[in-house]
Amino acid sequence: MPASASLIVVNYRSASLAVDAIRTARAASQTDLQVIVVDNSVDIREAEALRAHAEILITPDQNLGYGAAINRARAKCDGEVLIVANADVRFGAGSIDRLVDSNADVAGPALFWDDAFAWFLPPSDLHTGADAFDAAIASRFARWRRSRDRQRIKRRLAFWSLTKPTPVPAISGAIMAIRRSAFDRLGSFDERFHLYFEEIDFQRRLHGGILYVPDAHCRHVYNQSAAASESAAAEYARSEMAYLTKWSGPRLARLIKSIEKPAIATSAEALEGDIRIDRSGLVIEASPLPSFETAAGHFPNTTSVAIPDEVWRAYRSEVLYLRVIEAASARVVRTYAKARIRP
Repeated sequence: MPASASLIVVNYRSASLAVDAIRTARAASQTDLQVIVVDNSVDIREAEALRAHAEILITPDQNLGYGAAINRARAKCDGEVLIVANADVRFGAGSIDRLVDSNADVAGPALFWDDAFAWFLPPSDLHTGADAFDAAIASRFARWRRSRDRQRIKRRLAFWSLTKPTPVPAISGAIMAIRRSAFDRLGSFDERFHLYFEEIDFQRRLHGGILYVPDAHCRHVYNQSAAASESAAAEYARSEMAYLTKWSGPRLARLIKSIEKPAIATSAEALEGDIRIDRSGLVIEASPLPSFETAAGHFPNTTSVAIPDEVWRAYRSEVLYLRVIEAASARVVRTYAKARIRP
């Protein structure tokens, strides 16, 4: 009997993480789960570490990129739902069953930064030409930047407060449950995006049918595979330009990039210990970016907040930026910078 779902894990020099993703995925489904791994590492040691954990292991002779790897795996899938996943994820109890049962064209779980599922990761967006233009203008004008930041805080708070399955414009590409019929209707991922933007392009072509399933909990260890690539920043810039050109045209894409200025560092005080919580109604945001363009969020229920140990162990940047926000007004109360202490 065919599996109800096929798990596709795309690995790039992260075999130990991929094995953990597969282990937790099998535990997150009460029905048979077909596991297909595409190893983009071009490294026999990575392939051998993965071989015993998958029904099918695909080892191309070059790094195909994320979208092309998924396209290659599709031909091997038996399941009615394709669970497409990064290597650096961990599935919570029952999460795959909940995603499969959603009956959406594309469904995504609540993603968290930590093992306790207490630090929410941010919502995704379609990165439209209008969004990119808004960000470019904000990079030049302080008042616009403050207004945009306030709106993004409100959007994150609304997303993190969802408790029922909700249609959304986009979900994170870290874990996507794609109905096989929807995948085949679109005809695959666009392979011009080698890394980054392939999942947003795919979702945008769906024109709806994307569901956020907040009671499916998963952890995204975050950026482990991409961080292993020295060319990740250049890949992001190239894919962003290709995406904006595809959806908004080359002239607008070039205009946006000509307006855009480097992010301005936010004034922040050094944080040595934990963040003290002196009243209710506060939210803590954490980001690798001083602009907080994207941020994780935590709703504290104690008098102090510390970053979980497992988050620090996996964190790749030298500084983590944190800020305290008044939830009712989306007002930033205080901003901190905390240096990572190397062992």
